[in-house]
Amino acid sequence: MNTLRAKLDAEFPMLTWQYNVPLAPFTYMKIGGPAEAFVTVSDPSIFGSLQKYCNQNEIPLTILGGASNVIVSDKGVAGIVVRMAFDVVEKKETTKNGVTVVRAGAGAKMAPLVAKTVSWGLTGLEYFLGVPGTLGGAIYNNAHYLQDLIGEHVLAVHAVSPNGDTRWIPAEECEFAYEQSRFQKSNEIILEVNFGLKAGNPQESQEKITHATEYRANTQPLGIPSSGCIFQNVPNTEALRKTFPDFAQKEFVPGGYIIDQAGLKNTRVGGIRVSSKHAAWFENDGTGTSQDVKELIKLVKSTVKEKYKIELHEEVFYLE
Repeated sequence: MNTLRAKLDAEFPMLTWQYNVPLAPFTYMKIGGPAEAFVTVSDPSIFGSLQKYCNQNEIPLTILGGASNVIVSDKGVAGIVVRMAFDVVEKKETTKNGVTVVRAGAGAKMAPLVAKTVSWGLTGLEYFLGVPGTLGGAIYNNAHYLQDLIGEHVLAVHAVSPNGDTRWIPAEECEFAYEQSRFQKSNEIILEVNFGLKAGNPQESQEKITHATEYRANTQPLGIPSSGCIFQNVPNTEALRKTFPDFAQKEFVPGGYIIDQAGLKNTRVGGIRVSSKHAAWFENDGTGTSQDVKELIKLVKSTVKEKYKIELHEEVFYLE
C-alpha cells in the first residue's frame, strides 16, 4: 500500500487521496471492506490520464457511483476506487424534429436529474426518478422500470477507453439490451450521457412520477439497507407460461415472483434475508456480510433450479 500511496501522490497530486477507506457506508447494502486507495473526482478531464496510468501500471481501477447494485467484498477492493462526482445536468440544443438534447454527468443522481428534465417540460425519464444510485450505473446496467429501458432514451455516451482516449459513442454502438450494455465488458469509464427527450405535458409527467413512486413504495423495501434487485427477470418460455399462467402474455417472468412461489421470502443467511416485500431484494439487518449475501444467493438459485428447473442470474456486480 505504501508503494501505491507514493505512486498516486506523485502522479496525481491534484487529487485528495485516502487510503484503507471503508466502503460499506457508501453502499446501499452497507456491507464491504476497505478500498486500498479512494478518491472522489468531479472533474471529467482527470479520467483519461487516470485510466491510462492504471492500465499501463496494472493497477485495478473501480468506478463507484451510488453503489446500489454492487456487492463489495468483505476483504475490500484492491487498487483504486473512484467515487464519481461529475453531476452537471444541462439542456443543450433542440433539433429540427423537436427532440431536446439533455447532457448529464455520470455522477448525477437519478431523482434530481429526472426532476430537472420535467421542470424543463420534457418527457421520457419520469419512470426513472426512483431508480437508486447515479446515472453512470444506470447506463452501465441499462436500468429499467418494468419494460422501459433507460438506453431507449440515450443518444450517445461520452466514455474513456482503457488507453485513456475519450469519445462519444452513439447509442446504436452501446449494445443496450435488457440489463446489458457494452460497458460491462469494455472497461470504458462513462463520463456523461446525451439524452434525446421530447416536449411533454407537465401534468402527465407528474402522474408518471407519482405512479412510479407509489409502485416502488408498495413493492420494494425502501428505507433499509438493501441490495436493490439481486436477480434478473427470466425470459419467458412455453414451459414457464404453463407453470406461471399469470405471466403467460409477458416477455419475462419476474425473478422475485419465482422466488416468492418457491417459498423463499424471509429466508436468512447470517444478517441477510430475502425481503418479505420483494423476493428479488435482500435486506441487511445491520450484521450482514458479503459472504452472507453470496451464500444466500447460492441457496436461492439452487432452490429455484431444483423446484422449477430455472437458472436465475444476478443483476448485481461483485467488487473485490
